[in-house]
Amino acid sequence: MTTKDIKAKDKIIKATIDMLNEVGEPDKITIRQIAERAKVGVGLINYHFQTKENLLYKAVSDTMSQMAVQLQKLNDGKDKEPVQRLKTMLKELSDFAVHYSKLSLILASYDLQQGSMQTPLYLMPILRELYSNTKDEIEMRIIALEIITTLQVACISSQAFQLYTGIDINNKTQRDELIDTIVNSVTNK
Repeated sequence: MTTKDIKAKDKIIKATIDMLNEVGEPDKITIRQIAERAKVGVGLINYHFQTKENLLYKAVSDTMSQMAVQLQKLNDGKDKEPVQRLKTMLKELSDFAVHYSKLSLILASYDLQQGSMQTPLYLMPILRELYSNTKDEIEMRIIALEIITTLQVACISSQAFQLYTGIDINNKTQRDELIDTIVNSVTNK
């Protein structure tokens, strides 16, 4: 991919993120509007992303990734134990996910349908610190996957999840308690 292609792709993603932040409803945004905002042709968007869903996934995924990296940096202080930092990071990400529920639905659905295993990897630095020499890499990856897929399922099927668990994922107190329960169960705390 040329530098020009990368710049165009970045402009498209930035325009999409900006519009998602303004509108909040992915259904209300068209490829043509994104193209106008990014000052590119519709064909270029189709070339790079093929579908609106792929573009939205990339934009939401980039936003969540940046947020996870920032939270990781903020939580890297040694003043909190790794379990508490993990809970804090997950609570912040879940607050974002609930606030932007339609965007999060796109991301979680896409990850699960496509078999993407990237999202759990954001938990690995904290899990490595937490488990240091007691668990191998595969065990830690499975733990990260357990945490993330539980939250993704709760996001995608919030009503069914509530019927099954009694937990309303849209209620912050209940959501935070869920995260505490999940983390406690995988860390045996």
